[in-house]
Amino acid sequence: MPRPCWPLRSALLLPLLLGCRPGKDAPPAPPRTAADSQAAHVAEVIAAGGVVDSILPLPEALARFRAGLAANPDTLRHAAPSRDALVARWAAAVAASDTATLNALLLDRAEFAWLYYPGSRVSLPPYEAPPGLLWGQLLATSESGVAQLLRAHGGAPFRVLALRCPAPPVSEGPNRLHERCEVRVRTASRELPFTRLFGTILERDGRFKFLGYANAL
Repeated sequence: MPRPCWPLRSALLLPLLLGCRPGKDAPPAPPRTAADSQAAHVAEVIAAGGVVDSILPLPEALARFRAGLAANPDTLRHAAPSRDALVARWAAAVAASDTATLNALLLDRAEFAWLYYPGSRVSLPPYEAPPGLLWGQLLATSESGVAQLLRAHGGAPFRVLALRCPAPPVSEGPNRLHERCEVRVRTASRELPFTRLFGTILERDGRFKFLGYANAL
């Protein structure tokens, strides 16, 4: 039985109602981008009875999100100088079950608030997703992804043999997003095929960090 389509006030969800099934002759949907996936999560929150304040202007929502942050960073901190260097540091941290390094390689709240969100697709029409909700989703998917990754490979030999990011980087102002990247990995017992083991890589001013740790495990 088709899920009902929820009437929504916010323009953010009009093109992204997950429960609305297209007609029989509708063309297949294009592959989801990171922005699509994040905005679709907002639709799920609404459908489950959650609340997104569509009346509060986004500048005010962002100001409230930034309130209390001790730092206003102008660059990515603890970042790597290249995509390959970032992934190598990530693999070494997995092998050592080093959660402190894994956290340091991940975008933090201040970087999200000042460097990523203002120019991101998800902050603009047709998404216009609130920063607090998106940050919460990034935290939840990253915590789940890291837990799955460390259960599978933490504390054992884990070396990246190859990295590939099939889609061209997406530019968002001064940021570039490397999406759907996959790695081929050697563990103590075998070589693993190309798999998505982390989320989008954020590049800014020649510095690289992970936007999230969602994976395909």
